[in-house]
Amino acid sequence: MIILWIPATLLVAFAVLAFTLRASRRSLPALVLPEGESLLSTPVQRLAVRALIGVSVFAVAAAAVVTHHGLEATWSHDITRWTVTGLLMAGLGIFTVYMTRVSRWMANDNGPCDERDRAIIATAGGGQAPAILVILAAWMIALTERYHVTQLVPSAALYAIFWSCIMVSMMALLVGVVIGYRRS
Repeated sequence: MIILWIPATLLVAFAVLAFTLRASRRSLPALVLPEGESLLSTPVQRLAVRALIGVSVFAVAAAAVVTHHGLEATWSHDITRWTVTGLLMAGLGIFTVYMTRVSRWMANDNGPCDERDRAIIATAGGGQAPAILVILAAWMIALTERYHVTQLVPSAALYAIFWSCIMVSMMALLVGVVIGYRRS
């Protein structure tokens, strides 16, 4: 039963994230273009979309392995646990490459980042905290209900909580960037 909370929690977290990001987007200035004209995608936007796809693929693959084997079985079998950790680390690596490249671009005045990119990146993290809070609340409810009798939460749940918070935080930032460009 607890394993079904992982996908349910992720869905709820992304619903809250979408709502929060839509609300925070309103703080960006509107960009008015002539009729029939649209902006080309920027390097930061393209990189964010690619990073979001990569991180999402690895997060979903890790969640699929855990869902297939079960949380306790994943934790107790070394190869399965290493596989899940490797998939999650690959997603973390993609996010690290994204952040490193964007940081370099923003530090360089002649780089591909302009004021629009800087404004979007500045507001993109607005949905991270609500998404993490939803994940933590869902985990707390699920674990409390599941282990109410024994009041002993297994270490495997702590592993899953940690990685779900990390992955949701990274994906929330990337979604914030992508949604920020859709508005402008």
